[in-house]
Parts: sequence; C-alpha cells; structure tokens
Amino acid sequence: MNIDQPRMLGYAKKDKWVGPFLKFVGGRMATIEEISNNTTLPMVFSGISKTHALHQAQKHGLDWWYIDTGYFGNPYDKVWFRITKNSHQNIYPVQPRPSHRLDNLKLDTTRYSRGNKIMIVPPDDKVCSAYDIESSQHWIDQTIQEIKKYTDREIVIRDRPLSRQTRRTNNKFVDALQQDINAVVFWTSNCGVESVQHGIPVVSLGPSACHQISQPIENIDNLHSLDQDLVRAWMCWLSYNQFTKREMSNGTAWRILNE
Repeated sequence: MNIDQPRMLGYAKKDKWVGPFLKFVGGRMATIEEISNNTTLPMVFSGISKTHALHQAQKHGLDWWYIDTGYFGNPYDKVWFRITKNSHQNIYPVQPRPSHRLDNLKLDTTRYSRGNKIMIVPPDDKVCSAYDIESSQHWIDQTIQEIKKYTDREIVIRDRPLSRQTRRTNNKFVDALQQDINAVVFWTSNCGVESVQHGIPVVSLGPSACHQISQPIENIDNLHSLDQDLVRAWMCWLSYNQFTKREMSNGTAWRILNE
C-alpha cells in the first residue's frame, strides 16, 4: 500500500489508539492543515474533543471512524477500544452475534437489587463542548428539573472522579450503584453500560451505546426491570464493536466491522 496515497486519514493528539487501526487499512496520520483540506478521504480519530476532524467529515459527507475506551473489559488498564462508524457511540440496531467474545471477558454480571434513588451521571466539560451543552451544571439543573416532573424519588449526583486510578480502586461506580439506586440517568457515559450490566435500568439522554436498551424519562418513577435475554444479546453485540490494538493492526477489527 502506497502511504503517499492513503485510503484514510487519522487525527489524534497521540496515535497509540488510531495508529494500529490505520496500519491495516492503509492510512496515515494527518496534520490539522491536511484535515482542513481533506474533502475526499474517510477519517479516523480518537478523543471526543477532536471536533475539527468531525466537522470536516460532516461538512463534506465523508465517512468517519471514532475510537475511544471500550464498553467493558477494562478494569485496570485500557485494553479494549470501541470503534464506531459515523457516530461517537454504537447507536445502531442490535445485530445477533455469538457469545464467545463476551464470554472470554469473564465479566461480573451480578444483578444488584434496585433501591429507591435516581442517580444522575453528568457529562464532563469535554463531552459538553462536543455536544454544544452549555455546561455540566446546566445539564444537571435541567435534568433534575425534568426528572421532578415525573417522580419525587430522591436524586443523587455521581460526579466522575478525575483520576482513573481512583475510579478503579476506592471510588468505583459499581459501589455507588449499590447504594439504594433504582435507575441511572446520563448523557453518553459508559456508566450506563455498567449499570445495565448489573441489572439497573437506565435513561440515556444522549447518543450512547445504551440507546437500544434505554427507557423514556417520562417513565422514570417506574422503569421496567431489564430483560436478561435482551441484555445478553445487546452485550454480545457490543463485544463485536470493541477491539484490542492487535485486532486493529491485524485486520480483525476491520473485518468484523464490515461484516
């Protein structure tokens, strides 16, 4: 493959996520100037704040691939990375997939008892900027106001700890999820995936991977318990939309994504 005539352009602050994907598809990393002048080639990028590449792709009707932290299987280190086409999250209809990729992750799928409180998980500043949300606090205020239209349940706010080590050790989301929580409301956070993984219903207010399994906020006072067969099929589907760096570089990711 002649890298002077790439099939795809990549853009990222660091290429450790995008690089392996580009390696197989015959692409190369591009400068901001090249991205600005690109009107024909598909693009791949990582980082929710990379709106420059996103806007260029949308302006010229180009396909774009987005790479970010995987949906599950990353308890300590980031080993799995989600890849989605023309979206930051997999919002597409669930397709039947075998279970072996999911089973190999050996995830904890303990179903937690549902409590009485509504937990809301606000988007951070980077996400707010990407989706033209005024601020995290503005989103919180609006969401609480909306929830109170339909329920008088207590509302608790789960702010995202800045340190990944803290999130994975002494301030884990799964621990907060067991503190009398009935349902979780969020924008696009992977906390939604983790909630469903443990049997807690969710309301997704943004374009998240929970789109297919989210329930309407109007029903927040009495959300249905999750159907285990539906959750299983959904998780199998998501497992076919996340990959290791090795799978990106050896073509496994590209093959699966284009099946």
